[in-house]
Amino acid sequence: MKFIKPDVDKCRQAFEAIDTDKSGTLDIKELISAFAKMGINLTHQEFLVYLSLVDQNGDAQMNFEEFRHFMYILQNASLKDKAKIIFLSTDSDCSGTIDKKELARLFKKLELNISEQKIGELVESAADQKDGTLSYEMFQALVKKISE
Repeated sequence: MKFIKPDVDKCRQAFEAIDTDKSGTLDIKELISAFAKMGINLTHQEFLVYLSLVDQNGDAQMNFEEFRHFMYILQNASLKDKAKIIFLSTDSDCSGTIDKKELARLFKKLELNISEQKIGELVESAADQKDGTLSYEMFQALVKKISE
């Protein structure tokens, strides 16, 4: 499955328009207001959940890179498609695949205590890419394998 990478210039323009206080970060109020203008009405709690998917530093705000990643998720998944949202939120470099580091961050976020060696073995056994990364389809298969 191919995913659309967000246009960096368009993301920059949108980010600057949404950043009404010109702080260089987007807070929940700015995000809720901007998305409501686009007809996307999410509650404060729903935004916190989606923000937590891309918030790399835990400050409950979005810097530009986090916003670009958020737009990548929104461009490629409906808000109801949880599996795809998890994959895309794990794909922090917007490459369309997940590498060992990204998978390790996901497991840490989920508070799963899995060693780097085990993660490497999981990726190696499931990787369908020559570079040792996981496509969306193989990620789904890996999740199914882990949950059995």
